[in-house]
Amino acid sequence: SVGVTYPKNEAPALIDINLSIAPGQFVALVGLSGSGKTTLAQLLPRLVDYQSGQIYLDDAELRDWDILSLRRHFALVGQNVIMLNDSIMNNVALGQALDTDKVAQCLEAANLSTYVQSLPQGMHTVVGHNAALLSGGERQRLAIARAMYKDARVLILDEVTSALDSESERLVQDALRKAMKGRTTIAIAHRLATIRDADNIVVLQAGRIVQSGKHAELEQTPGAYQDFLRLSQA
Repeated sequence: SVGVTYPKNEAPALIDINLSIAPGQFVALVGLSGSGKTTLAQLLPRLVDYQSGQIYLDDAELRDWDILSLRRHFALVGQNVIMLNDSIMNNVALGQALDTDKVAQCLEAANLSTYVQSLPQGMHTVVGHNAALLSGGERQRLAIARAMYKDARVLILDEVTSALDSESERLVQDALRKAMKGRTTIAIAHRLATIRDADNIVVLQAGRIVQSGKHAELEQTPGAYQDFLRLSQA
């Protein structure tokens, strides 16, 4: 079982975590702020290190992986994805070999094609400092296009739609559905629309897993998930 304690914090961020994720599975992490969701999601690409226990990917312990090789398997889409003051095309490819046809396919899948084609320079348009040219929803869809271009096996989603209006959220959710196809997905989420279709919902409380299962069974079971649903719908 895995444990994490941050320096200067007395209380552990994660305690006795035991979790298996099968290839292609969609796992949603839910819980109140500070429950350990982000720490748990960041363990796999080793953005956070663990002090106890072991984590395996493809039968190899994470610490045995070369860190760059390990991180090639992961794509992260969050609220604050860093964008370059560069073209849309280069933001999608992000240092990988450039294939303009593939960039166009990823923009199409991420519901950005129409917008990009409306720009005078198309995918060669420079987006400005941290993509100031784009709205919040467009930035999120650009991040999804980037994740698709990387073609990583595991997609980590961190509160992707939390700050969007309903139309932007619809376009982002549709893009996410396409990105998730054939990939293992770990989503930190608080909106029911994101989590109800998960293969496994993992409920965290004060660094521990207190419940897990599908939405249909968890919503009928008294406990932390019912409390979470009540708060998220309030």
